[in-house]
Amino acid sequence: MVDRDESVRLMAAKFRASMAEHLAEPPWKALLKRLQDASPEFREVWARHEVLRPGDKVKVFRQAQVGTVRVTATSLWTGPNSGPKLVAYTPADAETHERLERLHALVKEGGPALSGRGS
Repeated sequence: MVDRDESVRLMAAKFRASMAEHLAEPPWKALLKRLQDASPEFREVWARHEVLRPGDKVKVFRQAQVGTVRVTATSLWTGPNSGPKLVAYTPADAETHERLERLHALVKEGGPALSGRGS
């Protein structure tokens, strides 16, 4: 993941938004305490009090064979917002579309670095 710090910040803000619906529930309180006890980084991000509702987001990845790819992550909630979801990743731009097509072709060719059949 290219923007790790931003991703951590956004995950904490989304968790805060989700937690608002479960403030009185002991399992949610226990999870928050475990996260705060386990991670100084989480405590720092949590102290910012940011809130963000889940939504579409462009994610950026570095892929060894084709380079940087930018995909839009779109969530389809199969239950309540804090429940199960299906995430679809689609190319965010034409360059990424071309790179993903190239990556797909490499996988179909069965190159050792991609197939897990290293030498």
